[in-house]
Order: sequence, then C-alpha cells, then structure tokens
Amino acid sequence: MRGLPPLQALLLLIALVILGFTGRHYIGMGQARELTTLVTPLSSDSTNAEKNFVEAEIEFVFSTPPLSYSLSQPSETGTEDKILLRQSHVEENPSYEIIQLVSHQETSYWLDIVWPEDAADGAHHFVQIYISPNHGDPQHFSFFTSNKGMNETFEYNTGEHQHE
Repeated sequence: MRGLPPLQALLLLIALVILGFTGRHYIGMGQARELTTLVTPLSSDSTNAEKNFVEAEIEFVFSTPPLSYSLSQPSETGTEDKILLRQSHVEENPSYEIIQLVSHQETSYWLDIVWPEDAADGAHHFVQIYISPNHGDPQHFSFFTSNKGMNETFEYNTGEHQHE
C-alpha cells in the first residue's frame, strides 16, 4: 500500500495535465472567438442592418406629367446607389408611391425627372414632393427648372428621435 500513493499521485498529475491542456484550449478558443467578433470590421450590410427604416407615402405633383422620374439614395460606401422608385410613362398627376426611408438621421436623396421638352420661354417645369412617413414629421419640397431634365438633391429626416 505504501507504493500506491506515488502511483496514484502520478496518474492524478497526468490527468490534471491533460485536463489543463484541454481546458486551456477550450478557454482559448472562446476568447479568440470573442476577440474576432470585436475586431471584425463593419461591412456595409451590417451598417445598413443597424439603420432603422420607416414606410412613407410620397406624393409627386408635377406642372405637366414627365416622361420619367426616379428617386434614389446615394451610396455611403461607394457602391451602387439604392433606387427607391423609378417610374416611366407617367400618366397620373399627382403620383403616389410607398417607399422605405431611413429613420432617425438626416439622409440625402436624389431626384431625377425628364419632361418631353424644355419649358416654354418664360415658363418652368416644377415638382412638389410631399413625404408623409408612418412615424415622424411630414415634409414637402419644391423644385423648378426651365430645362427638360431635372437633377435635384435634398436632405430629409423623419424627425424621430432614437431612444437609447
């Protein structure tokens, strides 16, 4: 019996070493996974996923119906711009659409309109835009031009405050 305690101590020591390496590896993997998550740069998709969107009705009132119009949101990352709506062969005046707008922050939007021809001498083509979000402040914008093409940029914020 006197020889067994050293053998038991040796076996216990070997078992502890194996468990230690296994535990160290397991714990090390968990820390590496957490660090990777913290260090991973944000992609444009994850940035867009964090943004809140609100549905809004947008009304366009034209001086005369245009051939086409589009509303887009310029890319913040240098990728392709996001087309919110595009209409051609416009027959309805006013024209109504439902779109998704960025909520909680000032956002730029690009409006492009093409009329059949330049406005008559001394006259202008114009558009009035009324934006009515489901949640937030409605706003309106007006633009005019004597050319048959119009390219305008405007800033819009739903007026909502993000709760933290």
